[in-house]
Amino acid sequence: MFIKILKFGGSSVGTSKMIKKAGEIVKIASKKEKVAVVVSAFQGVTDQLLKCAKLAVKNGSNLDEVKKLKNRHTKAVNQLAKSQKLKAECQEYIENLFQELSAVSDEIQKEKFISDKNLDLVASFGERLSAYIIAASVKNAYFVDARDLVKTDDNFTNAAVDFNKTNRRVQNFFRNKKGIPVITGFLGSTSKGETTTLGRGGSDYTASIFGAALGVKVVEIWTDVDGVMSADPKLVKNAQVLPKISYEEAIEMAYFGAKVIHPATMLPAIKKGIPILIKNTFNPKAHGTLISKEFVLQPLVKCVTSVDNVALINIGGVSLAGIPGSAARVFEATARAKANVILISQASSENTICFAIKSGELKSALSALKKEFQKEIKSGQVNLGIILNQSILAMVGDGMCGVPGIAGMLFSVLGGEGVNVSAIAQGGSERNISFVVDSASKIKALNVAHDEFFYCGRKNIFLVGTGNIGGALLDQIKDLQKNGSALRICGIIDAFHMLQNERGNNLLNWRKTFEKGEKPNLEKWLSWAKVLPVGNKVFVDCTASDGVAKKYIEMAEAGFHIVTPNKKFNVFPMKEYKKLREVMAKNKKRFLYETNVGAALPVISTLQDLLKTGDKITKIEGIFSGTLSYIFNNFGSPVRGREGTQRASASTGMAATKSFSEVVGMAKKLGYTEPDPREDLNGNDVGRKLLVLARETGLEMEMIDVKIENLVPKSLQKLKTSDEFLKVLPKYDDYFKKRLENAKKKNKVLRYVAKLSPVRGREGSQRASASNGIGWRASASLQAISLDNPLSATKDADNIFAFYTKRYNKRPLVVQGPGAGREVTAGGVLADILRI
Repeated sequence: MFIKILKFGGSSVGTSKMIKKAGEIVKIASKKEKVAVVVSAFQGVTDQLLKCAKLAVKNGSNLDEVKKLKNRHTKAVNQLAKSQKLKAECQEYIENLFQELSAVSDEIQKEKFISDKNLDLVASFGERLSAYIIAASVKNAYFVDARDLVKTDDNFTNAAVDFNKTNRRVQNFFRNKKGIPVITGFLGSTSKGETTTLGRGGSDYTASIFGAALGVKVVEIWTDVDGVMSADPKLVKNAQVLPKISYEEAIEMAYFGAKVIHPATMLPAIKKGIPILIKNTFNPKAHGTLISKEFVLQPLVKCVTSVDNVALINIGGVSLAGIPGSAARVFEATARAKANVILISQASSENTICFAIKSGELKSALSALKKEFQKEIKSGQVNLGIILNQSILAMVGDGMCGVPGIAGMLFSVLGGEGVNVSAIAQGGSERNISFVVDSASKIKALNVAHDEFFYCGRKNIFLVGTGNIGGALLDQIKDLQKNGSALRICGIIDAFHMLQNERGNNLLNWRKTFEKGEKPNLEKWLSWAKVLPVGNKVFVDCTASDGVAKKYIEMAEAGFHIVTPNKKFNVFPMKEYKKLREVMAKNKKRFLYETNVGAALPVISTLQDLLKTGDKITKIEGIFSGTLSYIFNNFGSPVRGREGTQRASASTGMAATKSFSEVVGMAKKLGYTEPDPREDLNGNDVGRKLLVLARETGLEMEMIDVKIENLVPKSLQKLKTSDEFLKVLPKYDDYFKKRLENAKKKNKVLRYVAKLSPVRGREGSQRASASNGIGWRASASLQAISLDNPLSATKDADNIFAFYTKRYNKRPLVVQGPGAGREVTAGGVLADILRI
């Protein structure tokens, strides 16, 4: 009793080396159980044979092609035959077969026509040659010509099997046979002994036919992939091998273009309940995919596949609505035109019928429909429309049955990525959702749908900047990926290197990998990112660059979400500010910049939530700079320890205090300031943050409207280096000391305060907003504030934001905490990415 059928496809027997590998697989399997082998023609041979037939019709000369084929098979015999005797037998067999092929070619040449009968005969030589040679290369193997056993009708090129006759012949033939049969795939014969073929891909069918007739426990299909994939790996780079699928899923997948196995292969196996195992000849250790009667409900979706070269026909009009037989007329006409309808979608009003056919059948289908509805078209009661260059995508999975929301998820994510759906169809089994898109959108649609259901809507990140914040962000994402995060870093670029990998860059040792990256070219990198056919793209800018910020609108138009701690864009002119938001809204993408103002503090989200819930802002004030917060929290504080004792005032005995220049130097040493502290002391960064918040409230302010006090003395503003600046700064300590002492006399503290507040009176009228009639002032300056003000309670480098609103009118809503630091800011950027 045979236990297993092993079928090897053309790619598995493409070379002598591969045939030896297949032979080893057979040898190992035959030691455990009784096996039979089915083989295809050597890779490419069937196409070469059909070419020979066409050449015979065209000009009568196919000798060169025939010679190439003969030499290839002779060479294989010399490399593979187990003995001289077998080699001689094979060579004699090859000689006889090529004489037969020459006779058929002569007949074709004479008739100047290839009948389907002769086409089948010519195609049969591939399997007849390969099976004989492979049998000679495997110990204890013998050749079996399937034409002697598989009986079919005379529908040449796609013959139907007579299973009753075939099963009896197969069972009788193998009843007392020993050894390993090597059977020709793809072939059968009529009751008259005429050669037939079972259709392209029919070698899989042959394996299933023999498996069912012999009652084997499993049919193994050995090919060049690790199993059935969740999508075409050439189009979806992160396609997965599916460990198990059901017969029904496999049939649906094959029908809609998945390279699984010949659809008819399922039929004998389904009737006998025989599992089919897809294995990889090149990687025998891979588990493969088991196709069986068992329903596997997880994952919900097993495969996203496609059919290309499709056209849509729309036929509609009042003559179709509610009239019995209208649909029958449509499809009878297409049947007469021999056009295969792949997908049907009909409106519930019955006013229109939309269906998909192969583009090559469009002309004949339209002609048949115009003839059928000639009167109605002439009178304007029926109209015909076509949409060219379409692709059908199908999402297949037993797990979808009865689960609400699957279709909603699919079409929501497609819409979010700008993919237009031309037609939709879903079967009653709910195992398949099919839809039609423009062929130009096919790859993107496949990737978007695949990521949504196989990777839970994975985010594909394109990062600019790997400095303090960008580097910390990559480290944090690396930690998340260890726990299976759906974040994929497709691209990284900075001033020195760039990486591009549509499958995602491995972050385990990203710094070393990045150092080996290409020379950076931002335009090239962005162009690559824009055309990459994946969904949920996130452009992350961790620079402080105006140039990168100027790319935001371009990236938004290309369908990216944008996340950034770079506040430069949000203070660009209002025209650009509005344009980006319009593009984002149109494309249903998000622009997230929580870290623009307070690192990871929830400042912008808090303000947005207040406004969304109908509250009104009456004033915003705060300390928006961690650097300036540190400086004025420590300016004038006692000098501790021995140094303090040494510097104590001789006249008063009072403890020495820290001067302004000392504290600035300390802040630089601790890494709180920019490389040049003047970038912090000039107040521009605070002004930008205030403008960001002002615009969030709806005010149409520009940077010029923000009044900023520059703490850098005028004479020091033009010094070339920060070292020069720090060297001269102590000369101005007395100026800042006096301002501190004046504040202390009033029982107040010095703080650099940002403030957005309404303006009354004449100035208010001049500044009045057209929308609310109230003028607003935005300023950033060094102020003496009372001790009961929340802003006086900051510590170290804290930021503090106080929101005064109609609801929070007596005591403000306060957000306080660390407003700087690479880890904190990177965490805020990561939180924004995860919000998408």
